[in-house]
Amino acid sequence: MLRILLVLLPTLSFAQLENIPSWKLIEPAPGRSTAVALRANGRHFIRTVQLVRPEPATTAAELIAVNPQLPKLLPGFERLMGTAEVSARFSELYDLKLKTLRRGEPLTPHNYFDCQTVLRLQDPDTRRRVLLVQADMDVVTDGSDPVRAPQLEDYDLARSSDWFLPETAYSWSRPSGSDSNPFLAYYPDALAKLESLRTQLAAEAETDRGVIWRELLQSCDDQIYRIKARGLGRGTKQNLRTRRFLLSDRDPFVVLPVPWINKSAPWSPQTGDYAAVIFRGRIFPAILGDAGPSFKVGEASLRLARQLNPRANGKTRAVSDLSVTYLFFPASGPVKGEPDPSAWHKQILRLLNDIGGLSSPTALHHWPSKPAAQ
Repeated sequence: MLRILLVLLPTLSFAQLENIPSWKLIEPAPGRSTAVALRANGRHFIRTVQLVRPEPATTAAELIAVNPQLPKLLPGFERLMGTAEVSARFSELYDLKLKTLRRGEPLTPHNYFDCQTVLRLQDPDTRRRVLLVQADMDVVTDGSDPVRAPQLEDYDLARSSDWFLPETAYSWSRPSGSDSNPFLAYYPDALAKLESLRTQLAAEAETDRGVIWRELLQSCDDQIYRIKARGLGRGTKQNLRTRRFLLSDRDPFVVLPVPWINKSAPWSPQTGDYAAVIFRGRIFPAILGDAGPSFKVGEASLRLARQLNPRANGKTRAVSDLSVTYLFFPASGPVKGEPDPSAWHKQILRLLNDIGGLSSPTALHHWPSKPAAQ
């Protein structure tokens, strides 16, 4: 049971409310049931909410049911699954989903049921550790690199997402004398234009007290806040001056929640560690390139997502069901530097050999040096 604030109800869509299977009116104790009395008692008319916490899949059969190619691709899969232990990350994930809802931030059924399991595995012979995550695949578009993509228009596809950020957790030093990151100029310029526009809107709102100008002014204020928070922080500006980052449309990388990247936990991968993404009979080499929201899993870069679903973009997820298997190899990453998917291929092949090998070397996707034209 969960007591939640009244703020939750207005944030839910009608479709979500209609899908709640059970509604019940509670009759308060006699003498304390008038609206005045109830309003004085905390102003809550939602007294309890019951949420379903799914059970994690724990067996090879359960995983094969959602990704049937696993034992065909990985001959040692069922043997490896004999060591499976459910990671505490699974229950932590659902605790954080609960906290998100309590703050009044709605989650769609898709984002609530986005994870089938999180398992700690260890090969009995090589002792190679693996963190297995079975989930869906949303698309992350973050990242910028003035050496490989010096112009603002290079980011038109990535910036179609409402959540684009110019940084990724994986970064490396930018050489002196290279082109300046285009977002160093873009954010101040956009802010100046917004502030000029706000002056005009404020003048109109002062003259015309109707809702039109008030709402436009509020929308402008929201965007000013957003651009300051995302692009004008001291740390962000310093990083954009001195660092290079992954490019979502060029680099195959995956994302885990921020709390999962913990150096003191033996099964926790770190930024830059290798990952193998398994979907529909193929294995895709990747790295852990970024840290995302704490209450969701299953995100990959545009380049990786489009390999699974050519229609994927900043607004369309790659895989909606829970048929994507992510294998993360803790403590496996190289020194951070410019992405080299060809080298990643060799390293992930070595890591997969540590857990029983591949049924065929051709099952492991080979990334071309440059992505195909979008």
